[in-house]
Amino acid sequence: MSRTKFYRYAHLYLAFGLIVVFLGFSTTYFNRLTFFSLPYHVHGISASLWMVLLIVQPYLFQKGRLRTHRILGWSSLVLVPLIVICGVVMMRMMIQGQANYPPNLVYQLAFIDACTLLGFALLYALALYYRKHLMLHSRFMVATIFGPLLPALARMFLFTFGIASNFDQALTYSYLSIELVLVIIIWKERKIKEIRLTYIPFLIFIVLQHLLMYSSDNWSWWKRIMDNFANFTS
Repeated sequence: MSRTKFYRYAHLYLAFGLIVVFLGFSTTYFNRLTFFSLPYHVHGISASLWMVLLIVQPYLFQKGRLRTHRILGWSSLVLVPLIVICGVVMMRMMIQGQANYPPNLVYQLAFIDACTLLGFALLYALALYYRKHLMLHSRFMVATIFGPLLPALARMFLFTFGIASNFDQALTYSYLSIELVLVIIIWKERKIKEIRLTYIPFLIFIVLQHLLMYSSDNWSWWKRIMDNFANFTS
């Protein structure tokens, strides 16, 4: 498959993801920037830069600007650890500030965040490992967008549009949206063997995460781990 035909419109689809993130965080973050401390801003900026990078990279590839594509790609070696570290810091701050959340919600959100960070880091590592295998590399990279999309969709359903009435409902709608998109992608690429190593296992990971998140706030062992991690005492 020629470069100009492979994932020709990927940058446009990924740009739509950035719009969803902006809409989702418009009321809870972008409209209240002065209310947040530095860790929140570093977290938001690093995640936003990642999404911008996901948009720019396939565009550069399509235009044949491979040297710039490679240079920006290697810059991710700094950006990705920053995203993961910030994510871990945000989890810790959330557990410590659980008085500001409904009872036990932070443990459910921490479970989701832990899965999201783990999935993101693994997808990135696989994309880096298969950087010379275009069909795998590109799909692993595209799948990383679903990490920031999950919390953005939940906030969009709950706060921006008021479609959901509570966090559980918002999270359910978010997971279902992502699962539907993945099913559509898999159906469209059903004849391509690389989906067996990329989108299909990632869909299974998302579905398992979706099912487990409903009970995660009741796991005593998980609560102990998170409390110890955050040095929190009730």
